[in-house]
Amino acid sequence: MKYSSIIILLILSFQLKSQNFDKSYFRSPVNFPLRLAGNFGEIRPNHFHSGIDIKASTKGLKVFAAADGYVSRIRKSAGGYGNALYITHPNGLKTVYGHMQKFNKELEEYAENIQYSLNNFEFTKYQDSTRFKIKKGDIIGYIGNSGRSYGPHLHFEIRETEKDVPINPCYFNFKIVDNIKPKIYSIGAYALDENGNINNAGKKQFFKVYKKGGNYFINKVIYYTGKLGISVRANDFLNATKNTQGIYSLKMFFDGKQVYSHKTDKISFEESRYINSFIDFEERQISGDKYQKCFIEPGNKLSFYGSCVNSGIVENFDSEIHKVKLELADIYGNKTNLFFKISGKKIVGEKRNLDLFYYDEDNFFEKENFRAYFTKGTIYKNIEKEYEIIKGNKVLYSDIHKLCSYKIPVHEKIHIAIRTDRLPKRLINKALLVLIDKNGKLSPIGGSYINDFFVAKTNKFGKFAISVDETPPEIIEENFPEGNNFSEKRKISFKIKDNLSGIKEYSAKIDKKNIIFSYDKKNNRISYVFDKHIDSNNKHNLEIIISDKKNNKTVYKTIFFK
Repeated sequence: MKYSSIIILLILSFQLKSQNFDKSYFRSPVNFPLRLAGNFGEIRPNHFHSGIDIKASTKGLKVFAAADGYVSRIRKSAGGYGNALYITHPNGLKTVYGHMQKFNKELEEYAENIQYSLNNFEFTKYQDSTRFKIKKGDIIGYIGNSGRSYGPHLHFEIRETEKDVPINPCYFNFKIVDNIKPKIYSIGAYALDENGNINNAGKKQFFKVYKKGGNYFINKVIYYTGKLGISVRANDFLNATKNTQGIYSLKMFFDGKQVYSHKTDKISFEESRYINSFIDFEERQISGDKYQKCFIEPGNKLSFYGSCVNSGIVENFDSEIHKVKLELADIYGNKTNLFFKISGKKIVGEKRNLDLFYYDEDNFFEKENFRAYFTKGTIYKNIEKEYEIIKGNKVLYSDIHKLCSYKIPVHEKIHIAIRTDRLPKRLINKALLVLIDKNGKLSPIGGSYINDFFVAKTNKFGKFAISVDETPPEIIEENFPEGNNFSEKRKISFKIKDNLSGIKEYSAKIDKKNIIFSYDKKNNRISYVFDKHIDSNNKHNLEIIISDKKNNKTVYKTIFFK
């Protein structure tokens, strides 16, 4: 065994021993080589990835139980993990298997019985330890693309059972080949004081890196005034796949002294949305680039940070040149270093008196026709109050009220209320608050009419207004053969879509019997695979009823042969 491999195994053994986990406890949930489309802790919209995504060449490949245990939860949903199983194990951990095509025969029949008893495609069912006992290596289902998935793969998680906290599956003895170091593309420098600047060119600047001798460097000194924050844009890679992976650990050193560190060993679901403070959220909204901050904002409560001095914020004003090193690593011990130099000065000039929203206080905002309220902890740092009234258009029933910027992240819900005299009484039940994006697209927020205001909760800043939805959802035939003769078809499917408020519910009957159509939310598709619930070689009457969230209803009827 190579020396580097011995070091890696020693590192992993120490980590596992420190958490009292046997690294050989789990087997792979698949019978083919592990290639990952995504790893644990990878940056995703509004959350950290909570498991590993195992790539598959096709749907229908077998999924195996990783260890002995029992099925403690079964779920089918149009989004999220789609068809998902949760297995609880006697070692204090549970495993999660998401996006499956279907479960094994016993579990699939059980799930179908639940769906028909509820007359609903979506359900979550918790089980005790007596119903479905599982042995290590049992077939529990088949790889699919259900839920919020964009290609055949298995989402696999390992969680601490007691508090349902995901931990890094790569602690365990899965055969994942990795001898590739993380790759660094650029860094960001931030003047964190109001009057601060970076290289006399604004409050934020980005710097490309160059590689030399296995390390990365920046070819200029970063000059700053006031407090300085640093971020880095980087990815990790694995040998068997071209997919980018998230960085496992990051450290920053100032003149040889460690001033910041974090490590993605485990991340609770309660903390996961703090990712919007962990990254440069503004830059993600503008360019899509993912810059990880090497400093901690005051409202950021992530618990995976290690040793940090002054929250990673640099305050050194001696005008000397100082050395900074970033050390990035993956869980298998591959490390990459970046070296650069900085020099700081004190801020010159008086500070403005700003009207602020405070991260550690409840915040109320009131104008003649607009109200906003959010609790402490909703924002990650103090931000300036920004409000503007914009003239509405013909599809809106109020002015547009702009509160702060969509580039500012929000952790908890903001309560928004808008008053208008443009909304006829007959439309009150069809009205809803909408968020208007930078391209003018309306996104539904919903809401209720209370004391002359329309009131709703949202998890974004931006432009708000009142609109109405009087349009019923659409049902579009998708795979219909000539004469509606489905004798050679295995399923029947439809596209469904709504113009604004969104699909609320749907139901289907064939020959007056309830039939469960599966719902693929990402593709706006409902479908039914012909099975024992209808007779063969007959004409059938199909009725589908779909309602949106403003109770606009569409009834579709047809006759087909199967």
